[in-house]
Amino acid sequence: MSRSIKELSVHYDPINESHTFTSGDIVEGRVVLEVTKEIKVDSFFVKLTGDADVRWTEGEDEDKRTYKDHERYFKLKQYFIQESSKRGQSEKYTTLVNGETYGPVIRPGSHVFPFRFQLPQQNMPPSFKGFHGWVKYVLTAKLSRSWKPTSTASTELTFVPGNYGTNDHLLQPQSRTKDKKMKLFGSGKMSMAVKTDKTGYIQGETISVFVDIDNSSSRDVKLKYSLKQQQTFIAGSSTNGGYKDIVKETRDRIPSGEKSQFTVDLTLPRDLTVTIENCRIIKVQYELKVYLDVSFASDLEVILPVVILLPEQQCPPWQGPPGGFQPYPPPQPNLVPDPVELPSPSAGLDPNLCDPAVENHPGAAAGDFPNPNAFQPGFHPAPFAPVFNLNLKH
Repeated sequence: MSRSIKELSVHYDPINESHTFTSGDIVEGRVVLEVTKEIKVDSFFVKLTGDADVRWTEGEDEDKRTYKDHERYFKLKQYFIQESSKRGQSEKYTTLVNGETYGPVIRPGSHVFPFRFQLPQQNMPPSFKGFHGWVKYVLTAKLSRSWKPTSTASTELTFVPGNYGTNDHLLQPQSRTKDKKMKLFGSGKMSMAVKTDKTGYIQGETISVFVDIDNSSSRDVKLKYSLKQQQTFIAGSSTNGGYKDIVKETRDRIPSGEKSQFTVDLTLPRDLTVTIENCRIIKVQYELKVYLDVSFASDLEVILPVVILLPEQQCPPWQGPPGGFQPYPPPQPNLVPDPVELPSPSAGLDPNLCDPAVENHPGAAAGDFPNPNAFQPGFHPAPFAPVFNLNLKH
């Protein structure tokens, strides 16, 4: 970062305790810019993007080949300062968002540039990072000056998909039965029936698996089970992926000639990645495997699909939480005090952004949360530069 730019950072306002966002949510925040001397800016904007990307390499030396693909869900951009030659122009694959705009000269001190985006109301995959790819939703601020290196800052949002209705088949019980005849190193046969009360489970829920075993063989066996996550990455006609164990355990021994029934409880992690089926280049799926371990012979196994879901939301994804709750910003950076007084709300900003008397959320008066509108000394809600009134196209 340039010596004249002491800080460039991006902050967003959480709208819930989990700091997550979903389709249709409003993302509000601010870009903080601190400069040590007066600078002239060609372009200054903040953008919010949603993307999926996969990449992997196979082979070695001359046979080495890289596979990659990319999928973009949206790109929203709000200009604070825009080159005069480009004002009002549309940008390819970009939605321009209207907001407060400023003159090209930024004076010394700490400045706050507020922004506001609305996430598209569409079915998008959740934030994810896997073996060979990721899904990211990122806020990025970019400041460009003539003959100077471009300065950037970014922060990621955690996106979770909205609930678009319940699939009835995920609530239906599922079961499967398999048997095996012993040939080498034993005689007789064994059978196993496995049942779960449904297919879809939310994060943190417990899966109860009912297992009925008839070991009419001459061999002792051990009951084992696992829950695996399968990640699949797709680039054109090529795929790559792998498995990740979520749970893997060994249970009781079932002696030869005995019948046994078990109930196996699997508690899902609360931060377990949800099933991803709505991404063209990344899939995340789960399988429950229950098997009888037979020494010196192939195992008898039953595999059932499992779908991991988010906890049900309290309201539709395009509405805020009930009760009038509004977002509050994270703690402000500790910036060097500036002797200049704060401008009045009439400077062109939303009064709620600079009026410390406004309660922006329940509990503010009781001190449950820090005052969301209280800026640190030396924090300027608007930069000290002439204001341009730009009409940017959406």
